[in-house]
Amino acid sequence: MCFFWRKKKKQKALAQKQAEAEKTNALKEEKVVATKKEEPAVETIKPKETVAVEKKKPVSVAASKKTDEQKVETIKTKKPALTKDDKANDRYSGKYEIFPEAGLFKYRLKASNGEILLVSGGYTSRNGAETGIATLKKNIALGKGVIVVDKNGFAQFRIYTTNGARVILAGEFYDKQTSAEKALASTEKFALTDKIIQLEDIPSAEVREEIVEVQPIETNSNGKIEIKVIEGKKYQATLKASNGEVLFVTDIYASKATVLKGIEAIKNSVMEKGIFRVNRDKQNRYQFKLYSSINQVLVVGETYSSKESALSAIESVRRFIKDAKVIDA
Repeated sequence: MCFFWRKKKKQKALAQKQAEAEKTNALKEEKVVATKKEEPAVETIKPKETVAVEKKKPVSVAASKKTDEQKVETIKTKKPALTKDDKANDRYSGKYEIFPEAGLFKYRLKASNGEILLVSGGYTSRNGAETGIATLKKNIALGKGVIVVDKNGFAQFRIYTTNGARVILAGEFYDKQTSAEKALASTEKFALTDKIIQLEDIPSAEVREEIVEVQPIETNSNGKIEIKVIEGKKYQATLKASNGEVLFVTDIYASKATVLKGIEAIKNSVMEKGIFRVNRDKQNRYQFKLYSSINQVLVVGETYSSKESALSAIESVRRFIKDAKVIDA
């Protein structure tokens, strides 16, 4: 009996111990389950962050710059198609170039194919040349172009001021008047461009003008200045040597009084501080210009086939103009 009771008590204690062990294990399993319920949330976030990092890999400065350049190139290549009007305007997209030459600044107008249509007189500054371009465009729009033919039969277009009192610009020389007319028509098409290029210099082969060093000279009183009426109401003067050779023809003036005043200004400039320059055009014709002390063109000479002939004409002007007789032609 005692043995049976002890055995029963031992079984009861063992059952109680087993029950407590199962309770402890149950608590551990609940804790593990709770932990597993929290871990998936963390594990779910991590893969997303990892993917994001892989998409946003760091890029080097060089690679970034290259990417930007590629974007710019892409934008440039995606230009809108030119319309019919755009193409027509592009045909006449000439340009002005401002450059230094013979101690002054000049501008020249080029057609879209690179042909030089005109070269200006000299200005003391680049700003002056830009102002000259604006003046040229204004007067071309008003249709102030005139064709002039010299004593050798070479034609040139000239652009005058609104009142016709002063030449703004003289074009190239051509062996036919019709060629000069075509050149004027081309100039009227290209001159209205807004494109202006500043040049530090030009190739020596493109230099056209140089300053003439003059020496003391003995004057001659046998020259004459003929004044003639143009179109019944305007006046023009011609200086001739003693043998009748034409040395220069002045611009056209509105009255006899103004042409006489112009002759006096030319004479004073020749005898004092006037500057002669010799110019060569694209036809390889040479021509002298007389500038005042303030760099204003006072007179333009005839054209010659050689530089030496143009220099000889300057000497004749200096020899005959001082005492030339003024007569009505």
